[in-house]
Amino acid sequence: MNKKVLDTEFEEAAKRGKETIANSPKAKKISYHSRTKRLVIKLKSGATAMIPVNLIQILQNATDEQINDVEIAIEGLYLRWISLDEDLFVPNLLQGVFGTQKWMDDLNDHLSAIGRKGGTSRSDAKRQASAENGKKGGRPRKKRVA
Repeated sequence: MNKKVLDTEFEEAAKRGKETIANSPKAKKISYHSRTKRLVIKLKSGATAMIPVNLIQILQNATDEQINDVEIAIEGLYLRWISLDEDLFVPNLLQGVFGTQKWMDDLNDHLSAIGRKGGTSRSDAKRQASAENGKKGGRPRKKRVA
């Protein structure tokens, strides 16, 4: 490969990196609430995100002390846990990416199973709500698309 191609590729990669830094949500402050077991990420935009640590793969087996050993890195784009030797990309966390693809698939399967179980539960309140809905004509029929 010639030097001109390498220089062009480098310039394009540098441009993409600058765009990522400019356009991505960035952490301003990070804290851990041990009572609720949640990370609290205050963003430079003014928004705040709270994420249960049991949803984050690298933090599931960490102690409170290890979870508290976190710093904000690379202009707020990353959270770095020094004692765990782990980094997480803030935009991914905000999009609900809490671990590897396999781990996320397993988590989604688990959460789906919980949802299915909830959908089959029976209670007086659920029966009563269903009866009230029935008086209104019930659930609308799905329209078939031909």
